[in-house]
Amino acid sequence: MVCQFLDELQRIIDDRIEHGDSSSYTRKLADGGVDLISKKVGEEAVEVVVAAMRGDRRWVIMETADLMYHLLVLLRFMNITFDDVCEELVNRHVTRVGAHG
Repeated sequence: MVCQFLDELQRIIDDRIEHGDSSSYTRKLADGGVDLISKKVGEEAVEVVVAAMRGDRRWVIMETADLMYHLLVLLRFMNITFDDVCEELVNRHVTRVGAHG
């Protein structure tokens, strides 16, 4: 199953960066720039790892959601879409399958 909400979340992030008021967390991240956003991505990635190492399925799900949100903010900040990332994944698959065909 593909998470169709990712497209909607990307639109929400775009809107909050462009039109959000100063109380918007997304806007605050964007205003903090790539350093702040990258720091948050790193923190969330570590939390996913810790949750996985503890074997806590629910915690892994929650932290992965946080990580994906922060990754989408970082991608948006860098003018990269999730579609760009998906295209790269497809290209890698096609290259790998073609090489082992």
